[in-house]
Amino acid sequence: MKSFRTTFRFKECEKGINHSSNIITIGSCFSEVIGERLLHSKFNTLVNPYGTTFNPDSIFNLLVKTITGKPLDADLYLNRHDHFFHYQLHSSFSDTSIEALEKKIEETQSKVNAKLESATHIFITLGTAFVYRLLENGSSVANCHKQPQKYFSKSLLGLSEMLDGFNAFYQRILLINPKIQVVLTVSPVRHIKDGITQNQLSKSLLNVLCHQLVAAYPEIYYFPAYEIMMDDLRDYRFYKDDMIHPSTMAEEYIWEQFQTAFFNDETKELIQHVDQIQRNLNHRPFNPQSQAHYSFLLKLQELISLMPENLDFTLEKRSIKEQLMLFK
Repeated sequence: MKSFRTTFRFKECEKGINHSSNIITIGSCFSEVIGERLLHSKFNTLVNPYGTTFNPDSIFNLLVKTITGKPLDADLYLNRHDHFFHYQLHSSFSDTSIEALEKKIEETQSKVNAKLESATHIFITLGTAFVYRLLENGSSVANCHKQPQKYFSKSLLGLSEMLDGFNAFYQRILLINPKIQVVLTVSPVRHIKDGITQNQLSKSLLNVLCHQLVAAYPEIYYFPAYEIMMDDLRDYRFYKDDMIHPSTMAEEYIWEQFQTAFFNDETKELIQHVDQIQRNLNHRPFNPQSQAHYSFLLKLQELISLMPENLDFTLEKRSIKEQLMLFK
């Protein structure tokens, strides 16, 4: 029978990932999806430290300021409902005073800068080429923080503008970490609030940006998450109910393709052992105080002890210890 879907092959990343890798993800909400799966599989990963950031201008600007040690723009703080936010950051960054928020931002910048200096891989996920700018000063924003629409203008970033933004980041990252592997991807999440046509235009621009960068810098790797969603899966049954975000099944499939691109057989096998431990720990016993469950916990404890020392099972060990205490 004829195949009713189009699969495609893509080049594997020459600089693969293993459990000695040091990873940071940044960008749209899809970078959190991949980052959380890496964390779940016990990779050393810093996931979206600045929160969800969709447009390239904001992403590259944050990275440049982090590397150069420059503070975020002082005139972009705002007060909403007695909480302070910053237009260049996600709403998860807030506090009851500007001073407290500044301190929180400085601490995050310091943490991210240290990670960038030692990271083996940085994953940058681009969500949209549309950007909102404050009318009062023309500054681009990462988040509108529920402010009135009349405060902003909306425009499509130009290709040269995005290229300049990336180049400013890339030149600086290579100075502090010349061996870092930059991975670009376009988010498969649909930004249909912009309109269907506008979303396609935006994603097309991001694709052109990524492929021009790969052509200019062959060491950069492009992971085709968007193409997997649109041309391999290509069906509304692979979306969540909002018809915008990939479903859990789609995320799982893209994760499998991700493993093909980055992991060798040894790493894949280790992930299977880690996943088995996680599944066992999530198992709800019929009788938590039975001898069978006690033996099960001891066996699980033993399995964790056989894992490589650089894998962090602190939370799992604590959970097992707390359950074993019930038997005393």
